[in-house]
Order: sequence, then structure tokens, then C-alpha cells
Amino acid sequence: MNLKSIAEELGISPSTVSRVVNGNKNFSVSPELREKILACANAAGYTPNPLYQAMRKKDNRQISILMSNLLHTTIGTEISAGVDCFCEYLLDHGFSFHYLCHTLEHQKTYGLPPWKVAGALAVDVRREELVAELDGSGIPYVSLNGASGPHGTSVITDDYANMMTALEHLYQLGHRKIAYLNFYRSPDQIPFELADHHYSVRMRVQAYQDFCLARNLMLLPESLDNSSDLKTTLQAAMEQKATALVAYTFHSGVQAEYYLRKWGIRVPQDVSIIAFNDPDLAEFIHPAMTCIRIPTEQMGLAAAKLMIEKYKNPLHEADKTISFQGKLIQRESTGPCPNKIKTRNKSGG
Repeated sequence: MNLKSIAEELGISPSTVSRVVNGNKNFSVSPELREKILACANAAGYTPNPLYQAMRKKDNRQISILMSNLLHTTIGTEISAGVDCFCEYLLDHGFSFHYLCHTLEHQKTYGLPPWKVAGALAVDVRREELVAELDGSGIPYVSLNGASGPHGTSVITDDYANMMTALEHLYQLGHRKIAYLNFYRSPDQIPFELADHHYSVRMRVQAYQDFCLARNLMLLPESLDNSSDLKTTLQAAMEQKATALVAYTFHSGVQAEYYLRKWGIRVPQDVSIIAFNDPDLAEFIHPAMTCIRIPTEQMGLAAAKLMIEKYKNPLHEADKTISFQGKLIQRESTGPCPNKIKTRNKSGG
């Protein structure tokens, strides 16, 4: 049943029905009629259009969540948990939200919401230019796990420090030949330069280079090239006698363990693996995966609180970037370097 049908049933104008069901109190209607209209609308299962309400209300509390629908560009971090925390916090504080997914490649932008909104959350923005329209629109916005413009704030994880934590863990276990299974992007897709990639790709590569150079460790060239597929990089690492691997995602860590097992290479006895992200499944595979846990829920909550501050005070100035550090979750997929164990056994240690 629509508004017109409700109006015909009660013998009143559709505009009166519309004003009542949409909460408009700036007109005169008897309490009895208001109650009849609401009862009829409720019985019919009628729900006011939230977009219409957002356009008409001065106290607009709709938040637009802008995302890419190309999942291969956003597999690095399970940021959906952060988005969920963001939405739950906003709902508890009287806000509503809607998702807008864009067909997005590096030459396109996130654009603007097509209706009036109180604010926006942009997710996994790879480059500042992609939110240039949003940044210049005056709409309060926060960028979650990505870049922002001069008028926005980015809530991210410190992936340089996260990568250093992963590498230091392996180094302390005696590993000196460490390979990095980088984010892989098929050459069949639109080619990306390193600068076009998500900050996590750029920061982890930089940290890998810096860590190896600072300790005079061998840089495995394939680890710096994201045009080689995982299997090719892994084969090269084994040929160079790598004893440890850092995987860009949990998914790629599981793939690596699968190939190693097929090749008769044991984890962690022969090769250790540590992966980024820490899904529930990491604890239940064999061997259980050592992971760098990204604090996505903490990031989402911080973004929600910041969004409310921006809503209350459009001139609110926050730091350009708010960063959270990940946490090492040690499990069974990492262990002492096999060369170190052999040396210790030979010496009677």
C-alpha cells in the first residue's frame, strides 16, 4: 500500500498522509487523525523513504559509505569489520547510513552522494585525488583505511611498523633469508604504478627494503615486484633458499603453505610463514598461522567518533592522519631458522 491508497482509505489528501508518516509537525492535524494515519500505515507495512526524509529534514543524520565494488583492489585488509563497527556506533547515536559502491579504477573517483547527507565515510581510498570532489564539497568525511584530502581525516594502520614487527619476529628466530609475498595484480588488468596502489602495498614494500638493507640481508628481487604471481615468487624464494616468508594477506599465506606442502617443504620446520590479517580461521588451519592482526574494529570505532565530531562541528579540525598499530599473534607457522637448529645440534647445544 502506498500513500495514495492510505489517503483514499481515510478520505484525506495524500499530502496530509505524507506529512504525518514523515514526522512533519509544522502543520495542524488532530491527534485522532494522526493516530489513524499512523495505525493504517503501520498495518500496511508502509516505511517512510529515508532518502526523502534526508532531503527534507534540517537535522539530516544520513551517512554515505563510499566503497569500490572491485574486490581485487581491496583484499589487503578485512576492513569490513571496521565498517560494521562504524555503522553500529552511528546507529546507537541516532544516525542512519547507506552504501554506495562505485565501479572504480585508478583513473576514476569516488564521486559524491547523489542526495543530501550529513557526512561520508570513504573506504580503502588508494590516492588522494580519488576523493577530490568529496574533499571540495564541504561534506564532513572520514577516510577509513585509505588516503584523504586536505579537509578529511584518514584513519589507517601503521603498515610500515606492522611490516617491521613481522620481519623482526622472523629475525629474532634466526632467519636471515626472508622473502615477501607481495600483493599480486594481474598484468591483464589496467596497469598500476606503485604510487597507484593502496598505502599498505607501498608501506610494506618500503619497510621490507629498509629492514633488509639495515641488517645487510639479501633483498629477494621478486619480493619487490607485484606483477609476478604468488607461485612464481614462491618458487624463486625457494631457489634462493629463503627460510621464512611474509605474506601480504592470510589468503596468500595459505596458498604458500599449500604449494610448499606439495613440494615436500614443511612449515615451520623448513620454512616459516607469517601473514597479514588475522581471521578466525587462522587459529584452526594446520599449522595455525602466525599473523599480524590489523585493528580494523578499533579503526572503525575511531572513524565513527570522529564523524560525529565533524557532524557537530563542521569546523572541527582533526589530525590529517590517525594511525593504529597492528599486533603480532604468534602461532605454529613460525619457528626457529632450520640452519640455526642444525648449527646448535652439531655443537651439542
